[in-house]
Amino acid sequence: MATFPPIDMAIAKPEPRFIRDPETRRAPRRDLLSIAFHDGSHNYPCCWGYTIFRTVYTPGSDEAFAKAVDRLAIYAKQYADDDILHKRLPNEEPRDPLPNRELWSRYYNEAVEDPETLANAGVEEVGRRFDAWVGEHFDSGGGKRGVPNSRFRLCLMLDQQSIDSILAMPENPRTGLRDDPHIFDRWVKVVTDEQWADRGRVWLRVGVSFVWLLWFGAQDPDFMYEEAGWADESDGVLNFWGMRDWHS
Repeated sequence: MATFPPIDMAIAKPEPRFIRDPETRRAPRRDLLSIAFHDGSHNYPCCWGYTIFRTVYTPGSDEAFAKAVDRLAIYAKQYADDDILHKRLPNEEPRDPLPNRELWSRYYNEAVEDPETLANAGVEEVGRRFDAWVGEHFDSGGGKRGVPNSRFRLCLMLDQQSIDSILAMPENPRTGLRDDPHIFDRWVKVVTDEQWADRGRVWLRVGVSFVWLLWFGAQDPDFMYEEAGWADESDGVLNFWGMRDWHS
């Protein structure tokens, strides 16, 4: 497991240079503060990312899984760099790239691969394995507040559908996404730590471009899955998908 140094508050929460200094309110700084606020009670402090459960072990899937994880990293990098990629307004000063680099440097996923017990596993089994993983790494008694780091609320389930969806995404996130007619059909399974009486293990269909937005959003103590996503009319599964407003 990778280890990360404490987050530098001079980067995450700098002193404003003047009233309403926009530099102090930027998204990567807020995300760094969110990570820092949740850095206790577990052994994955000072970083962000998912535990990824691989459920497909067919011939050729080793390479496909590795490529899918790499492709996810490309979109995570896009998330971290998003606000410095925007076109600046006239007379707007360049944004400091330091918080973006700091956020990206703390990106870390952990893959769980076990062909004997995870091959063709469904949502319920992945949820049980995730519960066991959380129990091993998270101490609920030491949390700083009721909602833990999203690493312990959400995991990715990479079955064949999820892998195919990820690999169908452009290698360059800024190339043609808004003109792709199939973009809203490309989603991954995100399994949560929650069980609902009327539907069992809660999971979401999440657009590939949105998995990181969901990760940070779920750290909000007021976050509710049923409000963030909308239930599919055909099966009741919550959908949280689409495209972020990438600026050219």
